[in-house]
Amino acid sequence: MKTETIRSAIWRYASKILLVDLVVLLVTALVCWLAGLRTLNHYGTGLMIAGFVAIILGGVSALGGNQIARDPTYRYIQSVMPNSLADRTRNDWSDMMASYGFLIMMALAGLLSIAEGWVITIIFP
Repeated sequence: MKTETIRSAIWRYASKILLVDLVVLLVTALVCWLAGLRTLNHYGTGLMIAGFVAIILGGVSALGGNQIARDPTYRYIQSVMPNSLADRTRNDWSDMMASYGFLIMMALAGLLSIAEGWVITIIFP
């Protein structure tokens, strides 16, 4: 099995961030077009708002993952599963770390979108 280099891991993560940012750009353009906001200044403002929404979405995901891992009712309901307590705990921590990874990805994509919107609104006031 071939091991992954740090460069390829960073490129894979950066490509995910750029893909999320591309989706944010397209959705913002569609919303601005449908709302009748057709100037570049409006588009830049929409990008900044969409960036904040992306960051909030990532934060909500991280809070939800953290809440499930600490919920005693959820842990009690899981006790009927065939896995041991250690396996269930590992799965819960893995899910929580994945939600933090999603938070980081969405925060970086949101910051990139905010920066793009800021540059557009500065160039085209």
